[in-house]
Amino acid sequence: MDPHRPETDRRMTRAVTLFAALWLGALAGPRAASAQASAVVLAQATRAYDDLELDNAAGLLRRALAVQGPGALSPGDAARALMYLAATELLREQQDSARAVSRRLVLSNPRFRPDELIFPPQVLTFYEEVRRNTPAVIGRAPADTAIRPGTEALAVRLYASTFHDVTATLAAEDGRVVRRLYARPISDSLDLHWNGLDSSGTAPPPNGRYAITVTSLDRQRRVARILRLPLEVQQGRVDTLPHPAPPADSLLRPERQSMGPGLRAFAPAALAGVAVVVLPSVVANGEDASGARFVVGGTVTIAGIVAFLSHHPGRSIPGNAAHNRTLRDAWRREVAEVARRNAERARGMVGIRAGAPVVLTPEAP
Repeated sequence: MDPHRPETDRRMTRAVTLFAALWLGALAGPRAASAQASAVVLAQATRAYDDLELDNAAGLLRRALAVQGPGALSPGDAARALMYLAATELLREQQDSARAVSRRLVLSNPRFRPDELIFPPQVLTFYEEVRRNTPAVIGRAPADTAIRPGTEALAVRLYASTFHDVTATLAAEDGRVVRRLYARPISDSLDLHWNGLDSSGTAPPPNGRYAITVTSLDRQRRVARILRLPLEVQQGRVDTLPHPAPPADSLLRPERQSMGPGLRAFAPAALAGVAVVVLPSVVANGEDASGARFVVGGTVTIAGIVAFLSHHPGRSIPGNAAHNRTLRDAWRREVAEVARRNAERARGMVGIRAGAPVVLTPEAP
């Protein structure tokens, strides 16, 4: 047998462990780095902008905005990056690029306003002009809700980039208009309501996929932007109330006498009886002892049995049983009430599930 084999095995084990640790670190490293990369690059870009290193700032900002997936900028940081990029391009006298970036920012966040303490007046004026000439809206709706058609309504909050005319309709998946919802100007924001009924105003539309389509019109009444908010409509679908949990074991009382007290009373007598019978034989080293020990041992054991039975093991405890019955009856009534309320909630209700909104820009003719 090789005397150096154990040491060799230990070295191999350490090498494999180190390799596994490095491999796992290599897998986790890019994810952690990507999660911080865009934010770090954005910070570098803002410092370059402050130092008027505009070419460097433009490249860094585009790098930060290009990161996708888990490491992408948050919506707030993405808006800041776009504003810095628009300002950088304008200061570099790249007006077409600055206008395109500003429009991208307006479409993604119509409510965004640049910080007057950071950007110079010419940048603020330029962005304001682009914003006023870029009619667009974004919308927010509850992700999952239920309404009673005709008496309740789905509310969609619209935010506009500038004052302009909009039309809003509820359309089926094939484009057929189910209900016209709005056809007037919007200024800063607007609450758009749909009461769950079709164009007849008497019944909800069939189950299926729909979309609220908000069309922004420019000053020449041409289609400038389209917001589509997907909806899934299903009659009778509603989030049900959860059933109450049964009474906790800590609240329930024992309904029968425990055997513990009886056993504690019986055990000493039983041991004493056995000792009376067995110990004389052990001490006398096999000699015959008096038969009286059996009488004494049996008497002690019988006394232990009597003590055990006096504790009434397994006997019903009426008061505790009544207490537990009251708790369980109250729980059953709560379950029945929740079931009734769930049935009532589902009767005549329409469930609406909203998807992520999408902004479309029609192609120029």
